[in-house]
Amino acid sequence: MKLIVIEGLDGAGKSTQISLLKEWFAERNLQCRYIHFPRTDAPYFGELIARFLRGEFGNIDTVDPYLVAMLYAGDRKDAAMMIETWLEEKYFVVLDRYTYSNIAYQCAKMPTETEAGRLREWILNLEFNHFGIPKPDINIFLDVPFRFTEEKLKNRRLGDDRTYLMGSSDIHESSLEFQRRVRDIYAAVAAVDESLQVISCRDDDDRMPPPDVIFSMIMNKLKEKNILR
Repeated sequence: MKLIVIEGLDGAGKSTQISLLKEWFAERNLQCRYIHFPRTDAPYFGELIARFLRGEFGNIDTVDPYLVAMLYAGDRKDAAMMIETWLEEKYFVVLDRYTYSNIAYQCAKMPTETEAGRLREWILNLEFNHFGIPKPDINIFLDVPFRFTEEKLKNRRLGDDRTYLMGSSDIHESSLEFQRRVRDIYAAVAAVDESLQVISCRDDDDRMPPPDVIFSMIMNKLKEKNILR
């Protein structure tokens, strides 16, 4: 079946859109499976990622992005067989974040475009060639107005998927300037890599459209790319 990835900045509304997509599948009796990456509750890599995000190894400027990229890639490698099995069993598989998140968040830490480009190619080779994880049928980046992300990150974010923080802050969410750099990397990659499809989640006044409008744009993109009918 099809492997669908939804990408976006922290607080960009990915969870809302994925919930709508899962409901769409359920209403049509289509089998669907879902994973949120990183899997901070997974053994080995997940545990180390959680510790990294809590800041136990240092801040985002002190931990080598190559080492961090390896942790995130390892988490996906451990999940690869499960994803492949689901696809073979004809499930639609929806992922909240995948390889392009690794690229965006780690390359945003590099001091030059050249070094960021080198790391991007290294991550792509590591994940898809060396580890051989499944390649998505589509990667969708939800490009929301940055002030929406800013408002979300200024408020305390709660939920079961936040338990890995153990009361701490997520170091990737602590700097709005870093989030801006992440957004710039997503945009730069999408400009040269057609594997990453951008959906502009803003109206003519640069405001965030309602969730159902964004969902319609996602569905149109999935149908345009022959992922859904």
